[in-house]
Amino acid sequence: MANIAFDFLASSFLFDERYIDDEYRIVPEKELVLELNKYHDYIEHNFVQIVSEVQSGNEMNVSIEAIDDLPDEQLLKQLALYLDKVIISDPIFEIALHENTSQMPIGELMHLDMEKNINRRKLAYVAKYMKWSTPLVARQFIKYVPIALLHEAPRKLPILYSKDGFASELSKELYQFFYDRVRVNNVHINDGKMTYSLNEKLQLGTTIAVDFDDENRRHGHIFQFMQMQKVNFDETTGRFEMCQYIPDTISESSFRAWVSQSINQAAIGEFRKTFREVMLAKEMQCMYLVKTKFTEELLNKSLAKKSVDIDLANLSMNLELPVVNKIALQDLISIRYDNGEAFHNFRTSLNAKLIELRNIDDKETLAKELQRVSYEMNTINVAEVNKEYKKIARTLGLDAVLLTGSLVTSYCTGGLTLIGAAGAIMKGSVDYIKYLNQVKENNGYFIWKLNKSI
Repeated sequence: MANIAFDFLASSFLFDERYIDDEYRIVPEKELVLELNKYHDYIEHNFVQIVSEVQSGNEMNVSIEAIDDLPDEQLLKQLALYLDKVIISDPIFEIALHENTSQMPIGELMHLDMEKNINRRKLAYVAKYMKWSTPLVARQFIKYVPIALLHEAPRKLPILYSKDGFASELSKELYQFFYDRVRVNNVHINDGKMTYSLNEKLQLGTTIAVDFDDENRRHGHIFQFMQMQKVNFDETTGRFEMCQYIPDTISESSFRAWVSQSINQAAIGEFRKTFREVMLAKEMQCMYLVKTKFTEELLNKSLAKKSVDIDLANLSMNLELPVVNKIALQDLISIRYDNGEAFHNFRTSLNAKLIELRNIDDKETLAKELQRVSYEMNTINVAEVNKEYKKIARTLGLDAVLLTGSLVTSYCTGGLTLIGAAGAIMKGSVDYIKYLNQVKENNGYFIWKLNKSI
C-alpha cells in the first residue's frame, strides 16, 4: 500500500489499537506531543510527494471540503462507485498542528488558560476512523492529505495595518456577501475559557466572536481590542518601546470601527481559507466537494466571469444516480473492483466529457454542451449503472427499490496553479479573483444530494 501517512502510522503507537481503545491514557503528555510533532514534521516534509500521489488526469477524483466532521460511511457509499478517489483532510495531522507560541502572551493578558493538553478522546476517535478506513486506503479509494497545513497559523505573530480597516481587500460584492451573513457576539472569559451566546445582544466590549455560517460547521473568529502606549523613550538614540494592553472600556465610535474592521478581517480569512483548498484541489487534479451551504454560496458568488452575462457556476449538469444503503462499504468497494465495469465506464466517460468542455467560456455554448453531456450520460451511462445495480440487488437479495441521489457538477473553478494563484493572492484578493476568471480551463466542484432520506 503506497501511502506516506500510513507508512509512518503503521509503526507508531498512535495506530496501536490498545492505546486507541484506552484513549492514550497511559501515554505521558510529553511523549504524546513528541510523537504528534514527529508525525507533523514527517507529513510536512513529504507534502509535495503526498500531493503527487493523488495527481492523475485520467481519474475522477474529489477533494472534500475540510471541516471538523469526517465523511461518514453513508457519504462514502454515495461516492464509492462514481468517483475514483476521495481526498480527506488528514485528521491526525490536524491535531498535530504546531501552536503559535507568540500568541501566548496575548492569551495571558486575556486571562485565558494557556495550558492546552492534547484532546485524547478526539485523537482516539480520528485514529480509529483512519484504521477503519485502511482497506479503503489500500484499494486507493481514500487518500489522506494534510489540507490543514494550508491553514496553519504562522510561527510569528504578524503585524497587520490597513488605512481603511481592510475594506478594500475584497470586492464590494464579496464584502456584501459576508455582511449579509455575519453574526457578531460578545465573548466572555470565565475560569480561563472563552464563551459566547448567539442569542445575546451585542454590547460595548473588548472581545468579540465573528462568524458567517448559520449551520455552525465552520469555526468563528475571535478578536481582542487592544491599545498601545509608549513605555520608554531614549532621547539620545531616538529608540522607544511600546506595549499593548487591554483597556477596561471602549468608546462607542472606537467599538463600531473595530467591529467593522474585525468583520472585514474575518471575511478575508474565510475567503482565503476556501480558495486555498480550491487551489490545492486543482493542483491535485481533483474536483472539490462542497459540504456546507456557506461554501457553496461563496464559490458561486466569487467566481463569476466578467465576460459572461451570467455566472458559469450556475450552469450545472444533473445526473440521477442510484444509491444502495444496505450494502456494506467494503462490499461496495469489492464490487467496484470485481464487477464494476459499468461504474468504471461511467467514471471514465464523465471525466472525458468534462475534459471536452475545457476552454469554453461562452455561456450559451457551455449551457448547450452541458445539456448534451447530461443527456448522453443519463441515457447511456446512467442506464448501464442502473442495470448493474439491479443485478447487484438480485445477487445480494436486496430490496428492488434503490435510493436515488443526484450528482450535481457545477462549473466554477479555473485552471489554477499554486504558483500562479499564490502570486495573485499576495497582491490581494481582488487580483486573485481576476486571476481565477482569466484562466480558460474549466473544472468543477461536486454537490451530492439524496432525493429521499435514508
